Amino acid sequence: MTYINIRRNILDDMPETPHPIEMEEERIEVPDVAPAFARDGMIARALGQRYRYRAGQAEMAQLVRQSLIEGRPALLEAGTGCGKSFAYLIPVIASGARAFVSTANKTLQTQLWEKDIPTLRKVSPRPFTAALLKGRANYICHLKLQKAQQQLTLPGQEQTIADLAARIYEAEDGTISGDVEEMRLSGRLREAITAGRRDCLGRECPMHDRCYYEWAKLRAEKADIVVVNHALLAFNLIMPFLSPRPVIVVDEAHELERYVINALRLGMEYDTIPQFINDGVVMRHAPDKVRQGAMLLNSDLFERLSHKPSERERRWAVPGEIEEGLALTDRINKIHKALLRAYPPVEGDEESEENARHQATIGWAAELADMVHALAEEPPADHARYCEERGRLTGPGNITLYREPIQVADFLQEALFEPVKRTICTGATLAVAGGFDYLRQQIGAPRKRAIERVIASPFDYPNQALLYTPNGLIPQYGEGEETYALNLGREIWRLIQASRGRAFVLCTSRRRMTEMYELISPHLEYTCYCQGDGLSRAELLELFQNDAGGAVLFATKSFWEGVDVPGEALSLVIIDKIPFTPHFDPVVQHRQQRIRDRGGNPFNEMTLPEAILALKQGVGRLIRAESDRGVIAILDSRINTKRYGQQIVASLPRARRTRSIADVKRFFEDGK
Repeated sequence: MTYINIRRNILDDMPETPHPIEMEEERIEVPDVAPAFARDGMIARALGQRYRYRAGQAEMAQLVRQSLIEGRPALLEAGTGCGKSFAYLIPVIASGARAFVSTANKTLQTQLWEKDIPTLRKVSPRPFTAALLKGRANYICHLKLQKAQQQLTLPGQEQTIADLAARIYEAEDGTISGDVEEMRLSGRLREAITAGRRDCLGRECPMHDRCYYEWAKLRAEKADIVVVNHALLAFNLIMPFLSPRPVIVVDEAHELERYVINALRLGMEYDTIPQFINDGVVMRHAPDKVRQGAMLLNSDLFERLSHKPSERERRWAVPGEIEEGLALTDRINKIHKALLRAYPPVEGDEESEENARHQATIGWAAELADMVHALAEEPPADHARYCEERGRLTGPGNITLYREPIQVADFLQEALFEPVKRTICTGATLAVAGGFDYLRQQIGAPRKRAIERVIASPFDYPNQALLYTPNGLIPQYGEGEETYALNLGREIWRLIQASRGRAFVLCTSRRRMTEMYELISPHLEYTCYCQGDGLSRAELLELFQNDAGGAVLFATKSFWEGVDVPGEALSLVIIDKIPFTPHFDPVVQHRQQRIRDRGGNPFNEMTLPEAILALKQGVGRLIRAESDRGVIAILDSRINTKRYGQQIVASLPRARRTRSIADVKRFFEDGK
């Protein structure tokens, strides 16, 4: 795989090939952890009346212990309710080994940091230190805060900034972390006082010694356990900025591939060039003629890119060499040379903020030239290049040009699994048909020596859940789509009536979600919410959970995972169809062709496993506690008629299954 200077706006530099972190093999001893999970053990003491003995949790802890002692990777699927966080944290803490624990997103990261780790600190017989580390933009920037105090602000905001500055300057002893989420700062205020891609001056910043992000990195270096997210882990694998550790736990490991691809992706919007051209340093030191030429070429480039194959396409491939992009690269290189000639703008003061800003802009110009050139040249065979329209708007101004690797398994094998033998991958949805072949294909996990186990959920699915897969609903597009959508809407309405609201309607596309919401919600007596109505995911979930009348939420991809609604507020999860990836997507097509080229079957090796894992995530929203009860409805009759339907059902929780709406009504009646 070819790795070029990707995302250097986040890291100062990036090599063409990954430089794996060399870890010296060391022996790790771990005492028996079984007593910790016993009915009189430390978890029972920590949780009190909330404690439940979970055989799967104890089993997983022993497998993690085995991985640590024997220096072997582990692939461990732990069903919902197993308590996997304690299952991996307790052996790691008991070992005394230094470890990274990576979660899929900041929400899960916060849960570990604010709930699980503090709980274990109280009861662990072995003291340990821990640190939380996020990306730079999650911390207050002293320089931005100083400038915000000097600027005119909207009425009411000036006092907020003044109060924040007072809080910070009164706490110079390090008691404030600078984490904007931890400090519960509003979105508008965050934007004013955090450093974006182009705001941070790095080591040249006059306030570098007081930088909250740098302090967080120092705390992370000293801690036994560092809680990060997959985005940060990916960047640390590409260009290490933290010292290596002998243990890495990857929670929600099925998400790792996506974050690594994002870290290695190049992306350029229409506004990327105007933002650079109109930067103060560039305006002062680059010739107007060159700047104007770059603006015209940028306009020509995106005008060409906007000619998509069909009006319905939101993503489309861009083949060949892009001449406008290569010409644009030349203009940016001329600006870069002009900036070099003009340095330093302030003679005799190498540490001045103006000189630091000028240096940062020189780096920006070099990086931008590299990126535009890489986007303009014909991509190598193991990369895909495509355009994507943002939102529902069209035209050159709403297009982003991307280039990304098709697979990152080779990279992760070299950068993660080879140097860090004790890489423990876990999650509730890793296996397909009881095996980890697809996960290995995604993340490069080794087949030899790996410890593998699928640990069942402790929930009693046959009695807690009903799986409803009706006949007569096969997705149609084109001529029969209108009739199909009406039939789908009627089925959803019948189910919601049976459950008395309390439902998620999870759709595989935003278009279908909006169509079902507009079709069904006027005919329901329950409050209906629709993703994208101007409310955040957290706000929608809060409204849904607190609606005593039984709400209905119409949503799409982002609600299929990472959503926890225990109790009666959610008693029905409806999935509109099997979530096969769109065959016309350019990245999907490229990946499928690569599989065909080596004689493989794209449906069996990629399309079906991806759909199964997505379904497992969506279905997993329903049963979140021992007392939960509800219906999972997959409204796609192919699950009944196609051979692959058996494989899908076999991968889902072992709920009772029916094709009769009468059974669904009876299930809800019995639960009154």
